[in-house]
Amino acid sequence: MTAMNEKEMHDIAKTVAGECLAVRIRLLNRVVTGIYDRALRPLGIKANQASILVMVSLSGETTPSNIGRTLRMEKSTISRSIERMRSKGWIEVGRGEDGISQLISVTPKGRELLAAVHTLWSQAQKMTSEYLGENGVQAIHLLIERLSSAEGKKK
Repeated sequence: MTAMNEKEMHDIAKTVAGECLAVRIRLLNRVVTGIYDRALRPLGIKANQASILVMVSLSGETTPSNIGRTLRMEKSTISRSIERMRSKGWIEVGRGEDGISQLISVTPKGRELLAAVHTLWSQAQKMTSEYLGENGVQAIHLLIERLSSAEGKKK
């Protein structure tokens, strides 16, 4: 590795900061997640927990590993979220037929929460859509389709 002077280092850092897609996407994610987290704050739930609640509601019953695959979340994030959601009574954690694996399901309290989440989620969705504009919203949907399709072809 060669030593570089301050100007070279500054130029490289400026290029990466200004052009890196990962940095831009992570920034967009933080801004958008912040909108949803602020909207859902009165209910005591965060956007990632709401995503888990929705996914489990759609599944009926699922495993933490399936949540991770579907929502592309880290195992540690899922574990923390599931524990918090369980302690608040939104989900329950049971054992699978093998007696080892965990099965996650939504409780009646979680279903009530999901109904309340929907109202505040709708407000956050509208605000985010206004910020992004119609073209931005369409671009996000197109990019997710394209990336999911490309990733499916790699498997």
